[in-house]
Amino acid sequence: MNLERLLQLWPKWQWSLTKIAALGALALGILLLLGAIALPWMKVPLGPEETVDAPATSLWKTLFTLGLATALGLRLFGRPFLSMRVVCLMPVLLIAYPQAVIVFDDETSGHLSWLQQQHDTITWLGGDVFLAHGTRYQGQAPAVDMEDPPMRLAAFRPPLVAPWSLGIAEVPDLIWWLGYNPVFCQFVSKGWVFGQLGLLFLLCGWLGWRRKDEEHGSRANEFRLCAATFGVAFLVWFGLACIPITTASYSLKKARVAALNDDAEAGLDHLNSACTAMPALSFDSGVLAQKGSFLLAQGEGHVPEARYQNLLNLERDGYQHRAAELLENLIADGPHNPALDRELTRSLLRVAIDDFNAGNSAEARRRIRQVCVREPTAIQALFHLQLLALQGNHLEENRYCRETIASLYGNFQRREKKAVISAGWLMVAQGELEAGHTLAAAEAREKSRKP
Repeated sequence: MNLERLLQLWPKWQWSLTKIAALGALALGILLLLGAIALPWMKVPLGPEETVDAPATSLWKTLFTLGLATALGLRLFGRPFLSMRVVCLMPVLLIAYPQAVIVFDDETSGHLSWLQQQHDTITWLGGDVFLAHGTRYQGQAPAVDMEDPPMRLAAFRPPLVAPWSLGIAEVPDLIWWLGYNPVFCQFVSKGWVFGQLGLLFLLCGWLGWRRKDEEHGSRANEFRLCAATFGVAFLVWFGLACIPITTASYSLKKARVAALNDDAEAGLDHLNSACTAMPALSFDSGVLAQKGSFLLAQGEGHVPEARYQNLLNLERDGYQHRAAELLENLIADGPHNPALDRELTRSLLRVAIDDFNAGNSAEARRRIRQVCVREPTAIQALFHLQLLALQGNHLEENRYCRETIASLYGNFQRREKKAVISAGWLMVAQGELEAGHTLAAAEAREKSRKP
């Protein structure tokens, strides 16, 4: 009886493999969208065991949730085409998210940019991890070096090219100005990815479900509707996203002209305008240095940015000791704004590395520990501190640094982090061996092979 009834209903349902696949895509899309709402979109490390989402995520999640709720409401009230248009706007909303974090949130962007720069300094071919030059050894382990952090920190190159003069060489810069730089790719979390995939599966399932109306042109029309809605929304977003880039480019050019004309007041105003248009420029080391130069030219040498530029001038001219004294005084007078405090921490790390290279390990250890107190996520400083702990036979500090570095690297996406974790285990293994802990040294050595 039941079988006969099912056979009678089969033509009415018109179930097929396509229909089942569409239903599965719809279900998967809904699950992914729920995950996008529940999970973080960015992982911003604040310490070894603490991460937060980017501040912009709250607003974007609210808009995303409202958009999905609106689409569902329109569908329930018999407005399927309008509902689909709303769904097609959602991917553009997600595409706009990286610029909100990387370009307009200077505090988060600056923090993550320095983390990324430290990772690059440690792992590049001639960096702290001695990978490419395996001929030199320290005891039983490949040697690690102390590399100076680069003088400049920035999320992207300043936009000094007008949109109408963009060429092939500037396309990577344009992508970074839209927020898609290595920093975003490094720390983006599952929520944002699930949102994009969920919308894709939702639309695929929707169009697959409309297969029965294909003979009337319904599914083809809906496909064109989706493509047109997304295309127009994307072009509108791209035009709006280029406005701050163009504004900042214009202001930076004006600041450069003012600098050439020795008009410090106008130059500083134009530089501040550029930072207002693209806030991430405010932590660019070059922009900070130029602000300090303008302030010095105006006779405002007491301002922290001017004092920092003065110590950079001394450092460049070879007066390292005097520059280090000014740096210590400027740090003691803090805290200042986050961008300047970050530059001071980076300068302190450079001074510590100079101390180490000059054979003053005690002073290097003191300053590196100060860096770690100022910035708990300073991976490069922790790596250097572990090296100093190994050389000074401070086994507990050696272990602590390795554990902290491994914990911080849990938030990184790039596979090169395994080299840093492996080097950390090697230094622990050598420290254990020098302390006479043969079994612990063997275990650490084994873990270094498969970190």
